Amino acid sequence: MLAYLKPIEDGFLCPPGGPWANELTLDRFVMLPLPGVERDVQFFRYSAAFPDGPFAAEHFVLMATPGGGPSAAAQALPHLERAFPSATVTLLLDARTGWARARLSELGAASRKDLAAGCVAAVLAGASWDESDPILVDLDDARFAVRLVHQGERWQAVIRARGDEPGAP
Repeated sequence: MLAYLKPIEDGFLCPPGGPWANELTLDRFVMLPLPGVERDVQFFRYSAAFPDGPFAAEHFVLMATPGGGPSAAAQALPHLERAFPSATVTLLLDARTGWARARLSELGAASRKDLAAGCVAAVLAGASWDESDPILVDLDDARFAVRLVHQGERWQAVIRARGDEPGAP
């Protein structure tokens, strides 16, 4: 399935009133204050769409990897869902070169898992300079192989469901 993934912004969810709250740089890095958030949590925000789809969906990927503070991301999740009720939120739980394990929030469980997997792969490619082809994404009980090509300000992604191959290399 072909999809287009466009980064909107990335940065950190942070407690309101923090020293850098609402600061935005030219490259769209933002400290986004969110009521209820107690500790900074790194996030990536995307617009994801199919070429013939009627609209683009908004996706957040929260860093819940050991270096990203898994409990901070889990605690921020309900506050993010309340602030952006139409967005799909994915927690990135583990990542290595060419592979990631993630889970959709409970509210996002009915969303398109393929688009969420594409956004997770785009985070690896864009933020971690992962040039693997494809990037494998285990998302809840589904597995995907995502091939990415960078096109100006967006990623073109070919997202395919995988069989029963092992997850992490």
